[in-house]
Amino acid sequence: MDEITPGAGLGNGVATGRQAATDPFAAFGLPVLGLRDYWYPVLAAWKLRGKPKKVMALGEELVLFRDGQNVYALDNRCPHRGARLSLGKCQFKATVSCPYHGWTFNGAGECVAAIMEGPESKIPGRAKVKSYAATQRNGLIWIYLGDGTPPAFEDDVPNLIADRSTFFTISAWTDYACNWRVLADNWTNEHHGPYVHGNAPELFFQPVPPFNLTLSVVDHGNGRSMGVRGEGGINSAEFPGLGSFPPSKWHRFMKPHGRGVRGNWHETPAYKEHGVQTPTQSRLPGMVIVARPHAEYFLIQWLLPIDANNTRLFNINCFKRMGLWREIKDRVHYALYRGWAHDWIFSGQDKKVVESVIIGPEMLSRTDVGLIGWRRFVGRHAHKDAP
Repeated sequence: MDEITPGAGLGNGVATGRQAATDPFAAFGLPVLGLRDYWYPVLAAWKLRGKPKKVMALGEELVLFRDGQNVYALDNRCPHRGARLSLGKCQFKATVSCPYHGWTFNGAGECVAAIMEGPESKIPGRAKVKSYAATQRNGLIWIYLGDGTPPAFEDDVPNLIADRSTFFTISAWTDYACNWRVLADNWTNEHHGPYVHGNAPELFFQPVPPFNLTLSVVDHGNGRSMGVRGEGGINSAEFPGLGSFPPSKWHRFMKPHGRGVRGNWHETPAYKEHGVQTPTQSRLPGMVIVARPHAEYFLIQWLLPIDANNTRLFNINCFKRMGLWREIKDRVHYALYRGWAHDWIFSGQDKKVVESVIIGPEMLSRTDVGLIGWRRFVGRHAHKDAP
C-alpha cells in the first residue's frame, strides 16, 4: 500500500486557463459524464416488467427489456425514423418493436423483422442498433457501459455483491440534482461528517466524531480502490470571541473515545475475510464501501451518472447470511430503522449540501487531502475518458 502524506502536492496538478476556471476536475481527467467500461446499476429489477423501459446512463438514452430473467439493453433510437424504442412493445419473445413501423430488434441489437414491410422484407440483417451487456443481480438491473467485450460481472464488482451465497442485499436509490464528481468527492471529505451529520439519528449511539484530523491517503495497490486515514483530532473546541463547537452534545449517549476501530484494522474479519483494506474505501468507477470490523454488514454506495447535472445513488446494504432468524432480524431492522436513519435521513443531509455545490474555482485546504487523492487516483487508474 502506498501512502500519500498529509497535504502532499496540494499545489500540484492544478489546471490552468479557462478550463480550470470552470471545471476544477479537468486537471485530473475526471469526465463530466462518468467513467466508461465499467458495470453500473441502473434500475430496480421490479421496475422492468413486460414493457420496455427507458433509462439514462452516462449521458446516453437506453431501452431495457426482458425475457424472463434475461435482460437486454439497446440504444433507444430506431435507425429507421428515429422513434424511441422504449415507446414500443415486446411484440415477440426476447425482442423490442419500434412503435412507429414495427422494426423489431433482438437483444444483440439486430433487426429481425420489419413488421409493416411484411415477412419478406430485406431490412432484417441490415439494420442494427447498439447493444450493451446487461444482467439482473441482487434485485437490480446492471449494464456494462462500455465498448468491446465486457468483463465477467463477478470479476468487475465487489465480491460483497457478486457472492450471493455469503451476503444478501437490500437496496434503495435516490436521484441527486448534481454532477457525479461532486458526490464522489463527498465520500473522501472526512471533515464534513461532524458538521453535516452531527445531529443524524444514526450517530446518536456512537461516539462524538472528531474534527481537525491529520489525514493521509492510502492507495490499496489494486488499481481499483483507495482509502483515507484520519488520525488525532478533537471533539470540541473554543473559538475566541465566537463560542464553542459543537454548541451542545446533549443528544449524544456515548462519550468521545477517539476515532475508528481500536487496534489494527488488518486483524479484523472485514480485512481478513473480505480484503477491505480501510474502514471506508472509495472505488472505481464511483462507489464507496463502508465496512464494519466484524464483517457482518457492509454498505456500498454506488453512483450512476445520468447526465451532466443528475446522478442516481444506489445504497446497497450487504448483510452476511447467518441463518434464517438472523436474516429476518436484519430485514426488520432495516425496514424499521436503518433504511430511515441512513438511506433517508443521513444521505438526505448530504443530498441537501451536494445539490447546492456550484462547480468552479476552489480554494482547497488540508481538509481536502482525501479529495485530491481520489481525483488523482481516478486519473491514474480509470479505464477510458480519464487520461
